[in-house]
Amino acid sequence: MKKIFFVYGLIACFSSVLQAQKVGLVLSGGGAKGITHIGIIKALEENNIPIDYVAGTSMGAIVGGMYAMGFSPEEMIETLKSKEFKYWSTGEIESNYKYYYRNADPKPNFVEISFDIHNIDSINLKSAVLPTNLVSPHQMNYAFVPLSSQANAVAGGDFDKLFIPFRCVASDIYNKEAVVFRYGVLGDAIRASLSYPFMFKPVVIDHRLLFDGGIFNNFPVDVMRSDFKPEFMIGSVVANNPRKPGERDIVIQIENMIMNRTDYSLPKKEGVLLKFNLPNFKLFDFSRVDELVQIGYDSTMKHMKEIKARVKRRVLVQKINEKRKTFKNRYPELKFQHVEVEGVDSLQKIYIQQVFHNSNDVFTLKDFKEAYFKLISDDKILEVTPHAVYNSSTGNFDLHLNVKTQNHLKVLLGGNVSSSTSNQAYFGLSYQNLTDYAQSAYVDAQFGKVYNGLGIGTRIEIPAQKSWYAKIGLVLHKFDYFEGDELFYYDNRTANFTQNEIYSKLSAGFPLTMKGRLEFGVGYGFLTDNYYLNKATITSTTKEDKSLFSLGSLFSRIESYTLNDVMYPTKGYSHSTSLQLIGGEQTFRSGNDPTKNVNDLFDTWIQWRAKYEQYIPVLPKVTLGMYGELALSSRKLLQNYTVSVIEAPAFHPTPYSKTVFNESYCANQYAAIGLKPIYQLTNDLHVRGEAYWFVPYKTIDRAADNSAYYSSPFHSTQFMAETSLVYNFKIASAGMFMNYYSSAASKWNFGINIGFLLFNPKFTE
Repeated sequence: MKKIFFVYGLIACFSSVLQAQKVGLVLSGGGAKGITHIGIIKALEENNIPIDYVAGTSMGAIVGGMYAMGFSPEEMIETLKSKEFKYWSTGEIESNYKYYYRNADPKPNFVEISFDIHNIDSINLKSAVLPTNLVSPHQMNYAFVPLSSQANAVAGGDFDKLFIPFRCVASDIYNKEAVVFRYGVLGDAIRASLSYPFMFKPVVIDHRLLFDGGIFNNFPVDVMRSDFKPEFMIGSVVANNPRKPGERDIVIQIENMIMNRTDYSLPKKEGVLLKFNLPNFKLFDFSRVDELVQIGYDSTMKHMKEIKARVKRRVLVQKINEKRKTFKNRYPELKFQHVEVEGVDSLQKIYIQQVFHNSNDVFTLKDFKEAYFKLISDDKILEVTPHAVYNSSTGNFDLHLNVKTQNHLKVLLGGNVSSSTSNQAYFGLSYQNLTDYAQSAYVDAQFGKVYNGLGIGTRIEIPAQKSWYAKIGLVLHKFDYFEGDELFYYDNRTANFTQNEIYSKLSAGFPLTMKGRLEFGVGYGFLTDNYYLNKATITSTTKEDKSLFSLGSLFSRIESYTLNDVMYPTKGYSHSTSLQLIGGEQTFRSGNDPTKNVNDLFDTWIQWRAKYEQYIPVLPKVTLGMYGELALSSRKLLQNYTVSVIEAPAFHPTPYSKTVFNESYCANQYAAIGLKPIYQLTNDLHVRGEAYWFVPYKTIDRAADNSAYYSSPFHSTQFMAETSLVYNFKIASAGMFMNYYSSAASKWNFGINIGFLLFNPKFTE
């Protein structure tokens, strides 16, 4: 009998030990290589090995955090392979959420120096030449609201009450110490843990500036040991301490300066260490999810016999899934009601709240996402950090927004460096302010051989359920067009002809969905064309002829825009259509025969133009761009051939074509189509071809007396082609091109452009 009791006692004690045996999973940082951790979790679950606690750093914090929120391995894989994760990790904003209505007209600047006028000693150099972070924080700020808010609500901010108790580590670089997160805002904790220096923006929590946890503790075994005291640990290491740097290896030099050495060991008596050497995978190689998961899975299966021998306790995967389902069923629906704004004054709060919500009505995640991307598209807003805080009394989430506004005054510098005449220098000054409405004012100046211009304007935006803006602008500019082109210019030739314009336009605009806007307004301008009536008869004593116009206009424009670059786009689309009623007086002054002067002729005409540009991916590295343009003008032919051609709508679809004048591509009515095959060599380097067919309805021809007349319909067509090698430097683009015109003084042209070629539009455009 005593023996029986003794045996039962042993069994009871053994069962108690098995019941008490807890397993902790420790996940290192290591960038994309940390996706390997998912394969480990997958193998452990399939073999009924329990995971009672999880601790991670950087990518280990993301994987461990998702697991602690109740994500299954399959759901984690699906998330990391999704387009949404790509947007989060690159900072790219998906085209459907680029709020074109709020976008200011693009400027040709690549350096921006901002000043806070409330603190005249504060100068903030904001230039992509010296970036604080390479990846925009906007997508990441949004991402953690749908990713973690519901799990955080269930746990009440206590990481021990998640599906799996969780810890992650960030780095306080000022106090030179690791920061362990045990409670708080789950999304902020994970964000801080993965904020790799220079790549991602650091996170401020409790007035501490926090970076990637890997700086001080890239493998938090000590945190697992002290916080949870598990009987057995499984460690996954996908990182190494920085190797000794070479004289020219700047990246490794910086890594040695930033990263402290981490102890990647795990005593054998405490558990099993899975260490991976993955030299063929890069730090941000997030596209290779399946390969990395499989590596983690296969390695774990090789160690499974040892793990099973040392971990006697089992939890069936069905039980894990039931527990996971029970936890996620407690998720409150992600709906929002109240909006709280901090970081701005009371008037600015009104503006921001009106963008998000105007009443206490409940709104959805889709509504929040749309409003969030509307707000960050405003150039007065620097950053918006949202938090969804569960309100048990309403059953909805309160939306807390921490908003940072841009500095008031900015100096903009930019332009274009070219091998031909299109060298430009740009200087801009802008002032912006945000109260209960948004206001901005600017002065732009450009100087160059082809174009000189001055622009002054202001815009005021009223936020409401039916948002709208009003803007007024004054433009003074001059175009100097030269005949022909050469690779490099050393001469000081006079222009073939010049155009001078001074005009002002007042307009109002309204949003059309996220990607479009409607604008209409009035304008008035004075235009002067200086030219030689017939270049073939020019002598040393020949003087320029002159046409002067005093014009008013009523105009409307509908446009939608998602292109990813203003010079050499490879993604997105641009659609626009404009209608103008233009009228006024025109005068001709002959420089050589005053008897031919014509005074104050009045004319009125209607002009309609439409443009279509879209880029469609056809293969992983191949994109096909399509282009179409249509112009219809009822304008009569003017006093002579030259001015009739100069004033006709012009077709210039490429950067180069905007800097030259070619009369063969001008007509009062025309259609044009184009194809643009693009091959992406790398993320920043591509080769593009462009081919266009220009079809005027009636060509403007020259009579013997230099007057103008129309040809018969579809009398001639023209062809234009260009090929270029383009590199995107983020702050600007560099393009090396070769083009061909079927009719031109110089049919073949070669050149280089670095920067931006963006001119103010002409009055009739």
